[in-house]
Amino acid sequence: MEEVTLDRGDIAALSSDVRVAILKALDIRPMAMSELADGLGLAKSTVHEHLAVLADADLVAHENARKWRDYTLTEKGQRILHPGRDHRIIFLLGTSLVAMTAGVLCVTSYLRGFVVQGGSVVREPLLLYAGEALLGVTFVLWYIALRCRRRTAPIPA
Repeated sequence: MEEVTLDRGDIAALSSDVRVAILKALDIRPMAMSELADGLGLAKSTVHEHLAVLADADLVAHENARKWRDYTLTEKGQRILHPGRDHRIIFLLGTSLVAMTAGVLCVTSYLRGFVVQGGSVVREPLLLYAGEALLGVTFVLWYIALRCRRRTAPIPA
């Protein structure tokens, strides 16, 4: 994960509670200035000034549309709001790898069975159930990691 370096301009941009609230609102979805003003209960001119400061610090960007400008977070703005998000994905994938390995070992142990006195092979169904459950947990963790990754993907310009 790439570190975020902040200069004086970035710190000055983040020093206002209103600007931080704007960043958090834009983290949910792209919004127009009027939506932000209504949501925060501020005048449009005030929100425009705050957005200009955030844009100068490269924390927000805007798309020119026909009627409205939609403001979105830049990659730098996303990394400031969610600094450890990539670590969650690595943790989820590592945990899923352990669950998958344990699940495969349980299922293969069930399939091989245990040789008991007299030469007969006994299969313990509990191993099969545990293996299936662990493999199911693996797929759930992969799904969660994929959902987290989609949320961290940059918004196309």
